[in-house]
Amino acid sequence: MAKYAQKNINNIDGNFFVDDRCIGCMSCESFDWNTFVLKEGKAYVYNQPDDKGFENATIALLSCPVDAIGVQTNKDKVREVKKRLPLKLYEDLYFCSYNSEEAFGSNSYLIKRDSGNILIDCPKYTKPLLEKIEKLGGIKYIYLTHKDDIGEYLKFKDYFDSIIIFHEDDFNSRIKTADIILSGEEDYILDEDTKIIPVPGHTKGHTVLLYKNRYLFTGDHLAHKNKENYLYMFKNFCWYDWNKQLESLKKLLNYTFTNIYAGHGGSFVGTDDEIKKQITNFLSRRN
Repeated sequence: MAKYAQKNINNIDGNFFVDDRCIGCMSCESFDWNTFVLKEGKAYVYNQPDDKGFENATIALLSCPVDAIGVQTNKDKVREVKKRLPLKLYEDLYFCSYNSEEAFGSNSYLIKRDSGNILIDCPKYTKPLLEKIEKLGGIKYIYLTHKDDIGEYLKFKDYFDSIIIFHEDDFNSRIKTADIILSGEEDYILDEDTKIIPVPGHTKGHTVLLYKNRYLFTGDHLAHKNKENYLYMFKNFCWYDWNKQLESLKKLLNYTFTNIYAGHGGSFVGTDDEIKKQITNFLSRRN
């Protein structure tokens, strides 16, 4: 639980605050950029939400991996919002919240499908979330975009008897094998609705998942700068090869999608043409 006595001195006075345990993972800013901002590696509240913005700020609070966000009043409203997690985004797509410190606060998502639900990267392993996911049909597949955001994947695997999908180029001491092992740079077709696309760069074995030629789950490959309204990649957090990551981004111009859901950074919903234009603009600035 966040401690008001340890709040970041940059917080504007009001109900919401961030304390000094913040790890700078961007999860709050990526979900509610009208309330939270990241400065010098720490988040703080720069604008107190109004009644309309209370839910988004609360989702950010509940998603903080180290419980560094708190409220002074309206705690009953926070509990009401918590009951609605995972948060339904579109049709059969959910935002898990409960971001995990083990995955440096990355966002995770759940796709509900008749052919078996897919968990995309791992949230915090916590009873309230497990119970909600069970009601949604459990987890058949745990798809991990890359080695940074695997979190407590083995606990989810054991609980739901799930199938792990992962690229062999990102195997390390934390994840040494998978049930479905991806290799090379060819697309992997899970079924008619679900395709996994290798996009090396951020890490050697990074992949993204395309669902129904509409939803693209990008991990740490591609994100949206919400306030400035443009797509971008994290050059300062590229652990393998920046030029390779640029090539991988160009590769995405060959696919159709309208919704981008990032692991770190903001997500974006637009048209396929808008997204291709933004990707092209980003690439042109790098040439």
